Amino acid sequence: MATLHETIAKSLIRKHKRIDSWFISRYGFNIYRGCEHNCIYCDGRAEKYYVEGEFGKDIRVKINAPDLLRRELDPTRKRKPMKKAFILPGGGVGDSYQPAEKDYKLTRQVLKVINEYNFPVHMLTKSTLVERDLDILTQINNNTKAIVSFSLSSVKENIARVFEPGLPSPLKRIETLSKVKTMGLSGGDFFTSGNSVYIRYP
Repeated sequence: MATLHETIAKSLIRKHKRIDSWFISRYGFNIYRGCEHNCIYCDGRAEKYYVEGEFGKDIRVKINAPDLLRRELDPTRKRKPMKKAFILPGGGVGDSYQPAEKDYKLTRQVLKVINEYNFPVHMLTKSTLVERDLDILTQINNNTKAIVSFSLSSVKENIARVFEPGLPSPLKRIETLSKVKTMGLSGGDFFTSGNSVYIRYP
C-alpha cells in the first residue's frame, strides 16, 4: 500500500535543449514522483531519480501542478512565448495514470490546461485509466496533436504478471490502444526487452 505525500511544487515544466528523440517532446513534467506501479524492471525504481523514500511506496503528489502549468504556459507572462511543441506529462519518475490519479485527477486537469493553450501532447503510460481522458485527448488532437503510447514488457499474461504485477493485463492495454486508434488519435507501444526499447506505431 502506497503512502501519498501532498507537496507544493515551485516549478513544473522542464525544457529539453533539443526535441527528445525517444518521445518527440520538447517539454516534460512530473505530476507524481515515485510510482505505485513499481514494475520490477523500471529504471526509475532502480535509479530512484532523487525520489525520497521507497520508489514504489512513497509517492509525492504535486497538488498545485495544474495551477503551475497554467502560469508557465501563459504567454502573457513571458517575453518570448514557448514554442508549440509536444509536452510529455510523466516519464521515468512516475506514471501520470498510476492509482493515485483515480482520486486526484491531476492529469485530467493538466490536459485541460494543455488544450487551453493549444499545445500537442504525448501520453506514455502503462495504465488503461487513460481511457477516462480520451474526450480531452480527442479535443487536443483536433486542435494540435495527441499521441498515446503504452509501455509493455510482454504480450504474454504469465510473463507480465511477474514483471508488472500491479498493472492491467497486456491484452487490456492493447484493447485500450485499439480504442485510441478508433477515435482517430495516434497510438503505439514501447516494448522493453533487456536494455533495449522497441517503439512501434501501427
